[in-house]
Amino acid sequence: MNEPIKRNIDINLVLTPQEIAFGFCNLHSDSQAEFFNEVAKITKTWSSHFVFQLQGITDEDCLTKDGRKIMSEIGEYSSKGSE
Repeated sequence: MNEPIKRNIDINLVLTPQEIAFGFCNLHSDSQAEFFNEVAKITKTWSSHFVFQLQGITDEDCLTKDGRKIMSEIGEYSSKGSE
């Protein structure tokens, strides 16, 4: 009897910003909250504060008015739970 051929294939997959945004927007709110928790964990190990990354984002020419609005809304609503 012939055995099936088995192969392990390594794939180097780089997601586009559009794909990451699509994935994030299709998560449930608990998973979106976990996403931000993970960002917090990752950036804790950085040598400088995450705020410098946010400044870099706001300095990018490709950030649109709508993108800035979303960033602003995230900032507004994220502080509501801590009041």
